[in-house]
Amino acid sequence: MNAEVQVHSSSVRDTFWMRQAACRDVDPEIFFPIGSAPSRTQLALARHVCSRCPVTEMCLNYALDTGQSAGVWAGTTEQERRALRETVP
Repeated sequence: MNAEVQVHSSSVRDTFWMRQAACRDVDPEIFFPIGSAPSRTQLALARHVCSRCPVTEMCLNYALDTGQSAGVWAGTTEQERRALRETVP
């Protein structure tokens, strides 16, 4: 992950930002890659969508706050979010 992201706890109920997300009109399948070769392509596509999203920080906070363990959220993989959870007090 190249971008520096600030992680803040946010209310799970605050989901207004989802209406502004770049992914709102994108096939959700690309955010849940399966397999090896297809998953690399899907991950690249998902990250591309996330890279132009105006609500990435809120998306990441939501994913961390709600324990999203599957899929790409705010351009991060499950493993990357797990590592973030371990470093955030």
